[in-house]
Amino acid sequence: MIFSLRLITSALAACACLQLSSAMAQGFPNPGKPIRIVVPFPPGGTSDIHARQVASKLGPGSGRIRDRREQARRLDHHRRDGGGQGRTGRSHFALHAFADCCVNPHLFSKLPYDPIRDFTPITYACNGPTVLAVSTSLPANNVRELIEHARKNPGKLNFGSWSPGGTGQLNGELLKEFAGIDIVHVPYKGSADLVQALASGQVQMAFDGLFTARTLEKAGKVKIVAIADDKRAVAAPGVPTMAEAGAPGAYVSGGYHFFGPANLPRAIVARLNAELVKVLRMQDVDEMYTSTGMEVVASTPEEQVVILRTQSERQGSIIRKLGIKLD
Repeated sequence: MIFSLRLITSALAACACLQLSSAMAQGFPNPGKPIRIVVPFPPGGTSDIHARQVASKLGPGSGRIRDRREQARRLDHHRRDGGGQGRTGRSHFALHAFADCCVNPHLFSKLPYDPIRDFTPITYACNGPTVLAVSTSLPANNVRELIEHARKNPGKLNFGSWSPGGTGQLNGELLKEFAGIDIVHVPYKGSADLVQALASGQVQMAFDGLFTARTLEKAGKVKIVAIADDKRAVAAPGVPTMAEAGAPGAYVSGGYHFFGPANLPRAIVARLNAELVKVLRMQDVDEMYTSTGMEVVASTPEEQVVILRTQSERQGSIIRKLGIKLD
């Protein structure tokens, strides 16, 4: 059995494999064997970049990424359903994802796990808010103009999300409720599909990561009109917060977590936390996270538990208020 870690995200995914140095591996299950970082969503976006960056820094030299063709055999079932809101990756690797921690317990009536008790927190890597990207085909250059246009065209505008029940949908639903507008939610199987839909005009707006939204902005397909957070992103200082844009409180944000299997010995948790925190605070890693709209936190496991509970309470209250259920 290969010891595994899970990088928790609210967006995209990849599966990376890293080999720890022999010194770090001592005391771990099967020392010297690879430690996998598993991200249970479709590949092709920000999570893939983050997982590989961290893997390369943790491994000896430049680290080692396992051939995607080999991983494809292991992950074929979860890729076919786009990651299943982060649930299928867990069934194969018995690990945990961000969406599961804070959203799935409120979206599904029955889950075969407890999002905190059944996994071991290692560190909360970073905050990762989404941004509101609006198609250039709409006569709206800010949130107020978007709301005005939507009110004049009830039921005619669509907003997309990378997965039903994720923060992308929650932010759209919150904006919809706040502004009293009739916009239709269209879920996709991952951010890559959402980006294509937004670029082709299948949907007119979406809350997505800054990295992917900027790609569309540079191609002239969208305008980024707000960030779903309480402060502006360092990488996009000109993008106003939802409150500044005229929609205070109409947002929810997430982030990236690292977890291990349940019941890890404290010594191993402390060691993993120390190594991951060291990597996350490296200048080039911090710059990479910042460039994609993230803010490195690199918490202790104890701080991570508090963050998890706070996020779960916030997102759970929103889901209950909006009456969203996926079963």
